[in-house]
Amino acid sequence: MVYTPKVSVVILNWNGGEHLKKCLDSVLKTDYHDLEVIVVDNASTDGSQELVKKCYPQVILVENEKNLGFCVGNNIGIKKAKGEIIILLNNDTIVDGGWIKEILK
Repeated sequence: MVYTPKVSVVILNWNGGEHLKKCLDSVLKTDYHDLEVIVVDNASTDGSQELVKKCYPQVILVENEKNLGFCVGNNIGIKKAKGEIIILLNNDTIVDGGWIKEILK
């Protein structure tokens, strides 16, 4: 049996709902079984938080009360992550199905 570590993908978002949907759609089609997806939302006002809650219940949503910026937002996601491997993605990133396996190589 081949060991595969738990992977946490942290996606920081601020008013990027249009991009976030495409990003999450691609990440959730990933060909990797032990995957945790965390969206850290920096107080978006464009409906991003509602989008995640409604369309992506399997995603962990962290709702910041204000925009804490890039570094602090990502650090909050990292602290929430349970994976041995943590991958940070921008909300406008689109991945293909085998991307995590390639990273783990």
